[in-house]
Amino acid sequence: MASRRFGVYFAWSRPLEIGAELGILENRFPTLFEVRRALWPAFEQLRDPRQFHQSIQGFMDHVILADFARFRGVIKELTGHEVPLIQREGDKPPAGQLHDDLLKNLDTLIVVSLDHLRTSQAATPGEMQLIRQFLSHEGHCVVVCPHHDVGVVETRSAQEMEFRHHGDITMPPQQRFSGFARSVLTELGFPIENQFGLNPARASDGSPAPLDVYPDLDDLNILHGVTTFTRHPHLPHLHVPPQIADKVDVLARQPINLAAGRHPFVDAGNRHFNALLRLRSSDIGGTLLACDATVWTSAFGGLESLQTFWGNLAKLKL
Repeated sequence: MASRRFGVYFAWSRPLEIGAELGILENRFPTLFEVRRALWPAFEQLRDPRQFHQSIQGFMDHVILADFARFRGVIKELTGHEVPLIQREGDKPPAGQLHDDLLKNLDTLIVVSLDHLRTSQAATPGEMQLIRQFLSHEGHCVVVCPHHDVGVVETRSAQEMEFRHHGDITMPPQQRFSGFARSVLTELGFPIENQFGLNPARASDGSPAPLDVYPDLDDLNILHGVTTFTRHPHLPHLHVPPQIADKVDVLARQPINLAAGRHPFVDAGNRHFNALLRLRSSDIGGTLLACDATVWTSAFGGLESLQTFWGNLAKLKL
């Protein structure tokens, strides 16, 4: 029996991300040196500058991209196929906009939208045509993965409240992500917004707290045997506008850490955030999902459950 072929597409511009002004705190990745200093000694295995760039580039390569290696390895073991990693604007091949030669060899596309809004990444009309064609096939699957949107209200008090809520000292006061993901979802008729950076609840041993899962809506058994996602300290609420609510299934919600500092979303009475969505329309013959980008990483706990989730996607019917 044929097995699925995955691809991971990082929708960022490496040159624009790496070239961020270090004198500005907001809307950039940290340098590897900054992470080492803030979280010492957790990353001291990356201290040698002869092997590891101590710059933003080093953080992108040796922290972010390295966190996706476990996912790619698990999928290769399950399917027998390599999982290519493509960067939208890179400094070495393979890189580039979504194109026929990339998609023709895939049936499962993971779009990781860790692009800062300041870099203005958005899907082109040609890319949207390819995505629509790809999703028209019954066996195909696209997972669009934004990340958090922190510090939108540009006042010191509001940004400090959010900062104290998530508690990640490596974070800037404002970090707005995922213009590419928003553009893809909006063009497909699903203007989903990645809102906030919410601190998820955790169990007494520090592992992620159980998800609220809705199996009656999960006819593909994507979440069969899945109990948790990650405990990354700042995860987005995937906001579903009321006008499209009848086309969106919320398959899982994640509880918020109520012991964390105050947050406007919590103050409004919310105790959970949307963690996994399935999006449906008559134009989609395949499967369209939305979740946070960290669902494919190995650095934030919940790995056994995540691997079950990855395996369920690998078993989807072609």
